[in-house]
Amino acid sequence: MRSALWGSLLWCVAAQAAAQGVPVTFEESQPVTVTGFAVASADYDRLARSNSFAASKIAVSLFKPVGDVYFFGQLTTALNETGEASTEIDHIIVSWTPHAANQWTFEFGRFPAPIGVEQDDEPLNFLPTHSFNFDFARPSALTGAIVRYTASRHFDFLAAVANGWDVTLDNNRGKTGVLRGEWIATERLTFGVTGVYGPEGDGTDANQRSILSGDVTLNAGPLILQAEANFGRQQDPPANPSWRGGVLTAFVRLGRSIGLAARYDQLEDKEGVLTQTGQVLRSITVGPMWFYRSAQEGIFSNIEHTGFHLPQVALRAALRVDRSSADFFLNSSGAPERTNTRAVIELLYLF
Repeated sequence: MRSALWGSLLWCVAAQAAAQGVPVTFEESQPVTVTGFAVASADYDRLARSNSFAASKIAVSLFKPVGDVYFFGQLTTALNETGEASTEIDHIIVSWTPHAANQWTFEFGRFPAPIGVEQDDEPLNFLPTHSFNFDFARPSALTGAIVRYTASRHFDFLAAVANGWDVTLDNNRGKTGVLRGEWIATERLTFGVTGVYGPEGDGTDANQRSILSGDVTLNAGPLILQAEANFGRQQDPPANPSWRGGVLTAFVRLGRSIGLAARYDQLEDKEGVLTQTGQVLRSITVGPMWFYRSAQEGIFSNIEHTGFHLPQVALRAALRVDRSSADFFLNSSGAPERTNTRAVIELLYLF
């Protein structure tokens, strides 16, 4: 009965429109755009004495603009360290830019943390592994609300309030605040400064954690340089432990489809507030990249603040040497050691 009523209603609308000479269409004027990426890899770990192939991740993204508002969502299925697959909502962003005040943007959802230069999604980085600073020294994702203000073509500002570091649901009653400013000096040079403050402990609003982070990106022809520095402290009297770290990444385009990337990473966590081991972590990573054909335009089309357009297909290899001032990296017997070496080959496909 309900189907018949809907059919009659649609027929009446079509008949009336035809009588008035109006073409009838039931197509969306702004369709949903579906994009995503897939990751496959081969990994060798010297300490763990392991080598493995893995179809490790697939992410599907939906983008839908409606007037001044757009919706972006990403579902990601990935393998964890034990080889089990899990699916999670990686990003959900509802964004509104008023047409009468388009220098303002209001966003709500789960979004990449607006800090530093390294990102969680593999296509947005030059190397197939993350730095210690990304893993430990700062948040990579936040759930909350953002207000962005574009003061001019050279200056952007941002304020956010979120649940906390990388948590989906808040683990305490407090909230984490974020302030960021960017200076786009030229098309090739960008500076950013971010401050983060809030409680991060489970079930307590005490032990407030603060971070001051600075980053710079230089895009000089075939050479791209990215640098990030993080300075953090946690209120935990009487020690009030702190940490500091920095990352320098370089990528040089050697030809139309070939590049070479290198990264130096250092994290000083001498009181063990981040890694539960008092130590200084260092790593050097280097590897080539072969890439083919530019991916279709989407909400993410370039590595941020650079002119490097995301390729549809990329093959990346990397050799990584890690070192700690204390026993930290687990070997095949579960005992910690001070050094480790890894080799990774990663295939990326964007659709």
